[in-house]
Amino acid sequence: MPRVYKRKTSRGATTDVLERATSEVGEGKSIRAAAKDAKIDRMTLKRCRELAYEFAKRNNIPVPDSWSREERAGVDWLELFKNRQHLSCRTPEATSLARATAFNEHNVTLFFDKLASVINRYKFPPNMIYNMDETGVTTVQEPKQIVTQMGKKVVGSVTSGERGELVTVMCAVNATGNTIPPMFIFPRVKYHEHFFRGAPTGSIVTATKSGWINEEVFRVYLEHVIQLTNCSKDHPLLLILDNHLAHVSLKSVEIARENGIVMLTLPPHTSHKMQPLNASVYGPLKTYYKKAMDSWMRTHPGQTASIYAIQEIVHETFLSAMTPRNILSGFRSTGIFLFNRDIFPQEAYAPSMVTDRPNPDEQSDQPSTSADLPAPSVTGPESSSRSDSAVSPSHPGYVSPVEIMPFPKVMATKPKRKHTKVKTQILTDTHEKLLLETSHRDKEKKMAGELLKKQGAKKQKNNSPSWKAAQRVTP
Repeated sequence: MPRVYKRKTSRGATTDVLERATSEVGEGKSIRAAAKDAKIDRMTLKRCRELAYEFAKRNNIPVPDSWSREERAGVDWLELFKNRQHLSCRTPEATSLARATAFNEHNVTLFFDKLASVINRYKFPPNMIYNMDETGVTTVQEPKQIVTQMGKKVVGSVTSGERGELVTVMCAVNATGNTIPPMFIFPRVKYHEHFFRGAPTGSIVTATKSGWINEEVFRVYLEHVIQLTNCSKDHPLLLILDNHLAHVSLKSVEIARENGIVMLTLPPHTSHKMQPLNASVYGPLKTYYKKAMDSWMRTHPGQTASIYAIQEIVHETFLSAMTPRNILSGFRSTGIFLFNRDIFPQEAYAPSMVTDRPNPDEQSDQPSTSADLPAPSVTGPESSSRSDSAVSPSHPGYVSPVEIMPFPKVMATKPKRKHTKVKTQILTDTHEKLLLETSHRDKEKKMAGELLKKQGAKKQKNNSPSWKAAQRVTP
């Protein structure tokens, strides 16, 4: 079939546009103005070509006279370099700074060390290795693509409202591809029986004021998991979950210990990479849910989808998304089962290099500077071979592009307030349980002190002369 696609926009810079913008800069026009007029990123015009020229100059590589005259590489070289290295301009996926910096080699190694220790200690079979997490579904879906007339600028699709109500769905899957019926958390103060209508078989339903999970709701779901898995101290279960405050509570840990559940938490802000449900299950679930919500809106014209229609819609999508193929892919891609601590390549930790710090245990008493920061360690046979071929000098005095334009490093700052650093931990271990007990006692003391303070302020107000005078005047 012949290609009939025609370019509809002028996005992206062609060679003619780059040459015209370069000539304008040569005639005295500023780089900012030339880039704005030609709609080109200034990095394309300046920094990339300057870096190539500086790299060639410092490594005594012959360059054309035009490079030396303009002190930058030519436009033709840039286009050919992109073609040789198979480079293209891409729009990156937004990732929060917390996630980018928390997913680093140290945190990942620490998690796999703890995972290996509990697997060796308890010898968990794959059917007793579970991952649990919650996600949100809303009554207002994001419309999918539709077929419409070419050239039409405004295309609309009906949704239930501007902003929808959110219902939390808790799921748990194991390393053999099986799943536990979910739990729905409705944003209501009181629970009603009709919340069950249309829910998947075996599901449980509850309600909280916000529709979010809390410590009490998590304990209910923990009892649900215990009932369906028949776990015990003689038949233990490994439960991998994130560090949400609702999961890390003393009563939940006590219930887990009594029923043979070993709770292992993921490092903070790493669930997008290290949690099986996020890796391969919740994505398809949300995609199928949007399609099912679109179908619901078309089969119920003139009606708005309420939170009581969500159970039926989730029931349809649950069977399509929670397949053994998707679940097993999540456990395999995160290295949890089959166990693989080297599942993430060294390049995956690159965004976290901006916050690299020297190891405090290995630091001497001498004050360190930013120049003393060690280079990121590279482990594994693949990474070592890449490092040797990419960094080793080809001749004496070799200067790498990293030395010319080094990676940015965040400056060390003093913390503004003292806070407890959260990390991956085995919550059901005795040491961690003792820490939770101490934290629980401190929290109760603080709440008791605040209550006494409020009562004292109220009593002082009632005994004040102005308040007594106002009471006498009031009929």
